[in-house]
Amino acid sequence: MPKFKTAFITFFPVIPDNMGSSAVINSRFRSWPNKKRIFQISHIKKINNKDIKTIFIKKESPISKIIKLPELIIKTFNFLKSSKNNIIIIEGASWIFYSFITLIAFKFLLPKSRIIYISHSIESEIREKYSNLFIFYLTKFLEKLVFKYSFISTSVSKIEKNKIAKLYKTKTILFPNAITLNHKIEKKELRDDYIIYSGSYLYRPNKNAVDYLNVKIMPKVLKTFPNLKLVLTGGGFKKNLPWIINKGTVSKKKLHNLIYFSKCMCVPLKFGSGTRIKIIEAMSLGAIVISTTKGIEGIDLKDISPPFIANKESSIIKLIIKVIKNNKNIKIKANKEKLYYLKKYSMKSITENFIKENIKF
Repeated sequence: MPKFKTAFITFFPVIPDNMGSSAVINSRFRSWPNKKRIFQISHIKKINNKDIKTIFIKKESPISKIIKLPELIIKTFNFLKSSKNNIIIIEGASWIFYSFITLIAFKFLLPKSRIIYISHSIESEIREKYSNLFIFYLTKFLEKLVFKYSFISTSVSKIEKNKIAKLYKTKTILFPNAITLNHKIEKKELRDDYIIYSGSYLYRPNKNAVDYLNVKIMPKVLKTFPNLKLVLTGGGFKKNLPWIINKGTVSKKKLHNLIYFSKCMCVPLKFGSGTRIKIIEAMSLGAIVISTTKGIEGIDLKDISPPFIANKESSIIKLIIKVIKNNKNIKIKANKEKLYYLKKYSMKSITENFIKENIKF
């Protein structure tokens, strides 16, 4: 394997590790060889050590991040400037404008560096649905340039790969979202029977899914199981409802514990882009997942059939009830299938193969 130095650049906090994207990035970083460092923009905590450099902002906002981009670029440059073989990994789980500015800067500052754009999703799809027309068209224009001018640009699934090729006439390398599970499942934390949804309520697709669970699903499921709870993790949810257990932002170890001991993880997403790492994590833990077709899109499934996929409100309700009534037997099957997902979505093996096939100096 060739020797090189790598800078991972993120425009949001990846440490603490409390989001799906941060979990993927941390797992990729741990699996990446040779000398490396993460450069993160964070409003949560200023962490600086041999593995991470934080560019701290007081408030999470686009203006705050734009102002701090020069500092991030300079600190990354200082880390890489003494090395001949450099890799710059721009993690794309944030607004494409930051990625574009960073890409152009290093094209001039370190022109021989290999810049890899890691696409977590097709951002223009998200902006088209949730942003104004100016932001959508700007995002689409810049996203095309970032895909085009990166040394390597990646996609998380075959579906995304085909979409990007059609949308931007650009070929991407498949680099699936993957995981590294290091935590042992311990004793059950909650006495209540519960289903779980994990994801920040501040992210619009998650908000829509949580609202759907609270308005459409839980009131009807509670007619059959009046003591059932809905556990939420990820932060941002402020409402008080009698069936809600709001855990907020939790550690990865606690999250895995909550997922494993749930009756099921229910992911009624109607819109989204990329692949849901929370579903990959859940299936790799041996937990039961009920998802819409959109929620589970892009994940290579081993053996999935009802009671796992449902799109209509009535079908989701029936499947939750069925899963709870037959939880023990279904859990046995889920535990058998987890070995497939642990192997299929092993970050270590995926990263090793990616480097072997694509990184040559």
